[in-house]
Amino acid sequence: MKTNKILLNISNIKDIEKYKKLGITNFLFPLRDYCVGYSDFTFDDIKNISGNIYVLINRLLTDEDIDNFEDIHIPNNVKGFIIEDIGMLSYLKSKGYEVILFENHLNNNFETVNIMLRDVDSLVISSDITLEEINKIIKESTKSLVLNTFFKPMVMYSRRRLVSNYDRFYGKEFEDTLEIKDETFNKVFDLVENKWGTSVFNKEFVDYRKALSDIDDSKIKYYLIDTNFIDYNIVKNVIDGKDIENTSEGFLYTKTFYKVGDKK
Repeated sequence: MKTNKILLNISNIKDIEKYKKLGITNFLFPLRDYCVGYSDFTFDDIKNISGNIYVLINRLLTDEDIDNFEDIHIPNNVKGFIIEDIGMLSYLKSKGYEVILFENHLNNNFETVNIMLRDVDSLVISSDITLEEINKIIKESTKSLVLNTFFKPMVMYSRRRLVSNYDRFYGKEFEDTLEIKDETFNKVFDLVENKWGTSVFNKEFVDYRKALSDIDDSKIKYYLIDTNFIDYNIVKNVIDGKDIENTSEGFLYTKTFYKVGDKK
């Protein structure tokens, strides 16, 4: 994994200079009031940071949200945006920004990917598919793509404030995070809430690094690494190629069945 292709989803601005010393120059900042699930930042927070600066917008937006965004001053150092809501696409492209689409549950086959690439500069490949399916998308793609490489999967996002409701129901003091366990499948999830809703993450990180030798690097624009939920030392170990405990390979070698007939 080439350091010049690593894109870090930032959780702590104080770590930026340390990441630069590791050769990282590509940074992604979740935008306050336009993101759920992550540490977020204002444009004022990031306006003086050098490098290839991207901004994440990952919540569902109303027309009013988009109208309000168009009134916000975007600093000159911002190169592009990673978005989920395509309502942002027309405005961002009209302003000349690079746009990367991150619709995890849709970017899972090369036909869909290439249709979407007509309107965006790149997209993040779905993390719900196998290595074989990822390689098929990369081979057939008309543009270079972003690969989620070390990340905590967001299982779902709700506009409801699920953690607040839970704490209120059980008479607990409010916290913006909650750990729950599904006893049936013995799975643990982290819930993260802000005023825009609640994100549900799988407890363990997914690590694709061992599979990168089987992926065509020439078709990869960025390797996306999430620094949320972990400290700088663990992120450095990820960048340095060291083993990280309590991670999984996600769906890389486990096919997802969408229809009962697929099991036959």
